[in-house]
Amino acid sequence: MNAPRFISIFVTVSLYALFFASCNEGKRGGTDLQEDQNAKKMMQGAWFDELEENVVFSVKGDTIFYTDSTSQPVAFSIIGDSLCLNGSVTTKYPIVKLTNSLLVFINQNGDEVRLTKDENLSLHMRERMEMSKPVVINQRRVIKNDTVVMLANVRNHLYVQVNPTTYRVIKTNYNGEGVRVDNVYYDNTVSICIVKNGVKTFIHDFYKKEFAGVITAGIISQSILNDIVYEHHDEKGFHFYAQVGIPDTPSNYMAKIIVTDDNKYTISKVTD
Repeated sequence: MNAPRFISIFVTVSLYALFFASCNEGKRGGTDLQEDQNAKKMMQGAWFDELEENVVFSVKGDTIFYTDSTSQPVAFSIIGDSLCLNGSVTTKYPIVKLTNSLLVFINQNGDEVRLTKDENLSLHMRERMEMSKPVVINQRRVIKNDTVVMLANVRNHLYVQVNPTTYRVIKTNYNGEGVRVDNVYYDNTVSICIVKNGVKTFIHDFYKKEFAGVITAGIISQSILNDIVYEHHDEKGFHFYAQVGIPDTPSNYMAKIIVTDDNKYTISKVTD
């Protein structure tokens, strides 16, 4: 390898290493040499948006606590001139100015956010923000549906039950300041049970992961299994549609489930 080409490759690799190390180092824990501890000290306290006239977040130690009851607290670090929020992914915000009483940074939309430290917020209120557990959004109830289908003098009773679980789904949102925050939802499982003339012939609990092959992975990761709905019966068997959706959005994705008359099931994409 000739010398100029070797130097070019070495410089390129070094630049990539520096780029990926910046905020990722903070997420792994970092070192005092890489993290600005003095800036972190200046961040401590409650920060107020004078334009919106509300407290945006409170900082204690290595953690930012939001006033929004659905937003998860997030670990943060200050690397160079960037505020790094180490949530489900690490997000970096350029700091324009930081003093003991003023924080100015650029948000996700490229807008300048100007916050002042709220010295008047009582210690009790700050402690309440820091001690309160964020609300996890979930239906928290069992939903039951049943349908009777008569086929050749056989009474087919189809039961579908939506069961809440403790499986966490993290969905990214942006708050009023254009800062990325994580909201936590609980997923569901959905059970299909088929009873023919009083005899239980099929039962299966469906999990969201079973639909990963027919629904895009990027959608699956932030979605919950909402429901399974019976559609019709034909020579292939009982047709159901699974509904997978991203919480608090109109986005809803479908997958087809067919339970055959010999009590086996298949999952496939919904075609037009």
